[in-house]
Formats: sequence, structure tokens, C-alpha cells
Amino acid sequence: MQLAVRALARRDRTTAQIERLLEAKGASVSEVRVTVRRLISVRYLDDVAFAARWADRRLTRLPMGRARLQEELLATGCPEHIVLATLRATYRKVSERDLAAQVVAMAGRTNSVQTPGRLARFLSQRGFDEETIEIAIGPLLREGS
Repeated sequence: MQLAVRALARRDRTTAQIERLLEAKGASVSEVRVTVRRLISVRYLDDVAFAARWADRRLTRLPMGRARLQEELLATGCPEHIVLATLRATYRKVSERDLAAQVVAMAGRTNSVQTPGRLARFLSQRGFDEETIEIAIGPLLREGS
């Protein structure tokens, strides 16, 4: 229990991350189960709250599309049903088009991506879908023609 609490004091973690940590440190399956149940009951572990906080922080620091955010959340060990619910809630608060526009604006300020083709690839790497990319770079294409 102390190991898990210390780990949670350092940073936010998912239930799966705590389970893996405890198993790696030699805890038995029953010890892991009891510890996780206790942490959930005292609200030290909450995958739904973790996913919401993670999504908000990531989008603030690095605007990205739904696909990339989903991939990152799944990589943390959040269950898929929680990830999907978080994505729905997150992208109700903020538009993917607005996020893509932020990326385009940042790229324009830094001159890091010069051509519409490179910008489209960059947006794709950030997890934006084709429709959102077309809308985001449309003004650049019209300027260039």
C-alpha cells in the first residue's frame, strides 16, 4: 500500500499502472487486488478522473486530434470504454477544428512547416482526420493558388 501511495504522490496514475508497479515489485495477485480496491475506495485511484485530467492537460500543451489522444490514453492503461467516454466529453468542450487551427497557427509562427503538403502530414501525425485537415489548410491552399 505504501509503495502505491508514494507512486501516486509523485504523479497521477491509472489502475493498470499501479497494478503493473505492484506486480513488478513482487506483490502477489491478492495483495495487488486488495491494494487497488482500497485505493479506489479512498479515491486515490479513479481512471475516469485520470482520463479527463490527462486529456485536458495534453490538449492544453499539445493540440491534437481524436485519434492521437485516444492512442495516448489507451497507452496509459485506461480501459477502452473510459477512453471513448472521455473523448466524447473532451471534444464536446473543444472543437477538433479549433485545435487544428491552433496547430496551423503555431506552425506558421515558427515556420516549422512550410508547404501545405507538409502541414497536412504534420496534422495527420497529430491525429486529425482528413476532413479536419482539409478545412484547416484550405485557406493556405486558396492563398497559394
